[in-house]
Amino acid sequence: MALSVTCMGALANGFVYGSTSQNLLIFIFLSTLFVYNFIKYFSIFISSSKRKKNPGLFILLVTSGLLTFGFFFALTNLAKVFVVLGGLLVVLYTIPFFGETSNWRNKKGWKIYLVALSWVLLTVGVPFASSSDFSFSLFMKWFIIQFFYVWVATLPFEIRDSSKDTIHLRTIPQQLGIYKTKKLGFFLLTVALIFTVLVFSNDLLVLAPAFIAFMLLGSALFYCSPQDSNYFTSFWIEGIPIVWWMSFHLISYFY
Repeated sequence: MALSVTCMGALANGFVYGSTSQNLLIFIFLSTLFVYNFIKYFSIFISSSKRKKNPGLFILLVTSGLLTFGFFFALTNLAKVFVVLGGLLVVLYTIPFFGETSNWRNKKGWKIYLVALSWVLLTVGVPFASSSDFSFSLFMKWFIIQFFYVWVATLPFEIRDSSKDTIHLRTIPQQLGIYKTKKLGFFLLTVALIFTVLVFSNDLLVLAPAFIAFMLLGSALFYCSPQDSNYFTSFWIEGIPIVWWMSFHLISYFY
């Protein structure tokens, strides 16, 4: 997961700078590593007895968290704002507040939007905000493209988990069914692709890699099912941003 998110950030970073900012990508990788494991293993993080049983995982959480905190101070002030906003969403996603027994992750229909928004704040917001010449219009274009992508990329995971998720979550497959969920995903990918063509009509460096990524995601969505294994879904879906990033750099070499 951390490598996939880093590749998404590298796409925006490469477009803005024309080169790779290593410190920025290290921050994205470390923060994703920390946040993903914090969400997944929150019960271990807060329980002393569970920490003793899983010392390696606890050390990974603490180490990645401290390193993320250190790299945070090297960011621009605007980038820090995006990180704080994303961090707030992660906290609300993970920890129950205001006397409630469940977090926002378990609220009806919230999960997919929280994932997409927090992801894109990191992969688009932070790279663009790290530039000395911040363009809000260009930022919004990339934000919309990646938001659509991440939103649709979450659907195969929800389809895989549709038989295991509690009914009160009201995930997209639970509300629409598998077939209509896939149709919705294909529709949104088409909208995202048309939007990309319209706003980057003369930029092959953006269009070609995005087209490849959208086609791969569409194929993964078409073939996914509730019977898929965790590793199968994770491998294919999380591998697409890596292909997106590699195709971006391959085309930039010749373009």
